[in-house]
Amino acid sequence: MGEVFSTLYHQHDLRLVVLAAFICALSSFAGVSILAHARRSAGAMRTTWLAIAAVSVGFGIWATHFVAMLSFDVGFPAGYDVGLTLASLLIAIAVCGTGFAVAGLSRRRSDLVLGGAIVGLGISAMHYTGMQALRIGGEVSWDSGLVAGSIITGIVFGAAALRVGASGHGRARIIGAGILTLAICSMHFTAMGAAGFANCYAIAAPGEITPGVLSLVVGAVSILILLAALGSLYLDVRDRRRAAVEESRMRGLADAAVEGLVVCSDRTIVAVNAAFQRLAGEQGKDVSGRAIAEFLAPTGCIAVFERANELVETELTALNGERIPVEVVMREVDFGGSLHRAIAVRDLRARKQAEHHIRFLAHHDAMTGLANRASFNTRLEDEIARARLARQNLAVLCLDLDRFKEVNDLFGHAAGDALLQRVAGLIERNLTGGQFAGRLGGDEFAVILPNVISAAHASALAANMLEVFAQANNDDGEDTVISASIGIALYPEHAQDADQLMTYADTALYCAKAEGRGTYRVFESQMGAQVRDRRLLEHDLRSALVSRQLSLVYQPQVDLETGEVSGFEALVRWNHPERGAVPPSTFIPIAEETGLILQLGEWVMRTACTQAAGWTAPLMIAVNVSAVQLHAPNFVAFVEKLLVETGLAAERLEIEITETAMIRNMNRALANLRQIKALGIRVAMDDFGTGYSSLSNLRAFPFDRIKVDQSFIRSVHDNDQSAAIVRAVLGLGKGLNLPILAEGVERLEELDFLKDEICDAAQGYWFSRPEDISAFEDVVRGTSKTLSGQKVVPLKRRA
Repeated sequence: MGEVFSTLYHQHDLRLVVLAAFICALSSFAGVSILAHARRSAGAMRTTWLAIAAVSVGFGIWATHFVAMLSFDVGFPAGYDVGLTLASLLIAIAVCGTGFAVAGLSRRRSDLVLGGAIVGLGISAMHYTGMQALRIGGEVSWDSGLVAGSIITGIVFGAAALRVGASGHGRARIIGAGILTLAICSMHFTAMGAAGFANCYAIAAPGEITPGVLSLVVGAVSILILLAALGSLYLDVRDRRRAAVEESRMRGLADAAVEGLVVCSDRTIVAVNAAFQRLAGEQGKDVSGRAIAEFLAPTGCIAVFERANELVETELTALNGERIPVEVVMREVDFGGSLHRAIAVRDLRARKQAEHHIRFLAHHDAMTGLANRASFNTRLEDEIARARLARQNLAVLCLDLDRFKEVNDLFGHAAGDALLQRVAGLIERNLTGGQFAGRLGGDEFAVILPNVISAAHASALAANMLEVFAQANNDDGEDTVISASIGIALYPEHAQDADQLMTYADTALYCAKAEGRGTYRVFESQMGAQVRDRRLLEHDLRSALVSRQLSLVYQPQVDLETGEVSGFEALVRWNHPERGAVPPSTFIPIAEETGLILQLGEWVMRTACTQAAGWTAPLMIAVNVSAVQLHAPNFVAFVEKLLVETGLAAERLEIEITETAMIRNMNRALANLRQIKALGIRVAMDDFGTGYSSLSNLRAFPFDRIKVDQSFIRSVHDNDQSAAIVRAVLGLGKGLNLPILAEGVERLEELDFLKDEICDAAQGYWFSRPEDISAFEDVVRGTSKTLSGQKVVPLKRRA
């Protein structure tokens, strides 16, 4: 080592040594920086930057060598061979370029060490080739130890330089550049210490490069090239920063997108947006470098690359293993200055669910989840075909809720919907052995019972269904009570095709409802005529409301104390143009079942109030009010408006309600009745004794009068139980200070009983049949207070 330092201080011009060191440091920093920059680049740009690094460092090493050689005093004039001088430059560029390629094209850190070692060999190869370009006489004697040391020094420091500088930023690059500078300088001056020129002498040859010219050319060109390299690096870094800012903006826009976006180089992921990370369950994870085939199904992955710009449906596998239906489309885009493939990924789960729901709705009822009419009919046809091949029987049950219209009117449509859902749930939970249920519309359901043995078997299943409803009423404690009627038809006994089978089941259903509801009936041939007649009557009743076929008759109510007429009860009659007089017991239930009772009730009250307002005598007019009317939200407002329009005094109107109307919704009924009484209208309880909770109803609301049902009055003279009931009611009325009116008085014996028990008032055929108001003209004009030819004798009160 002493020889090395001696050579440095005694045989070199230190000014040129400093210049050589400056060129070496500049080229080392440029080379390391450009290499680090190249490692972050891709494609052709990486190769370009590696070439620039090779040229920069190779030329810097060469310039360092020859500037240092110019500073070396051999002891006599020396020249340089042009060919070998250029060859040394090319060797430096080629070998250093190889080292930079190894270090820059690989991601492994071990390749940085290998690449640095190759650069170290390039330094040595350039130096000793350059030494051969020195034109002197004699032979240079070499110290083999120092030669080996110079080569090893270049390799070790070169490997360390790239390992440190190319894998870091900032300070690491400066340290790496310093180590590379040390590699070049230590190798050069160690090699110069290994050379002995004692046996050498000066020779002159034309065409050789003189030291002065070489120093100027090498110094100027080296500095210019290195400055150009560093300038290029600065411009590229500036462009990269601008591109990074723009990329950040674009990534912000991409992350704002709802759809997932993936940018691929060939089929390797380069970048993704946040939506794709969320979809794949890879939030916060870097998925770049992974194959797109890891996420997309194989067939879909192939299709999207083969069918550019076309939508492809496939599946995406998320991190948790979930296979998500997606729709993808691929387009080629310019990304980072090169052509890439951008894939848009749309989550189809919501759409698939909507499509499934739409398919479900196409075959099912939206409210109950049961099959709809179309789906039920299709299933019925299939079941008939199976039964025909298997020679088996099949039954259809048509089920209709009783008084469902009243549930909607009394409790609201929400309660009606809840009732339908309860019924559907009960039906579905009790299906067994291939049985199938559907909702045909409104409150009508149907059930297919395959492989039914007989009509008795089908009847037993229908009875069991009604029992399930009854049990649910006891268990659920709901305000709305489930009651249903069921019609049954059998294949092939009753019909051979689906349409006819449904028609016959529907016919049996109508008969079940007509016979009291809450029961079932099996189709019989004579039922058809009955159902058709009932449906015609329903149709005619709708017409009767607008064609003036309806009329009112009045039955007088007589005060038993004075024998005078105290008022009339208005009763509706229907005179059919073909059928003649249709009894109320026939058309009133139809009106209640079809919902026409509201319209009919309003017509009766309006007509009665209008006629009563024209009477001279201020007699009471009693009008029956149905449960549907009483619970209607606008009932009180309708009555109040009607009194204003007709001019009838409120105290002359009495509305009659039954106990059944009260129990449907006690709170609503009491609220409406209290408003009615606040208007001054009287309220009577009709048909007292035929319902239930009579005493609690009397306690809940202060009625103005009680009407005893005619079923008790007709047998008071020969039935002790009926007589006892009537006496109890009369006693109850006295105790509560409530007037009692007896209905249906037809015989003298009945009247005598009532007189003896001191009943307040009565009405019935004994006094008069219901007649047109014109039959009571004297009474309503006030010219007579009693009925013409009446048989009643004024009641004498007991002392």
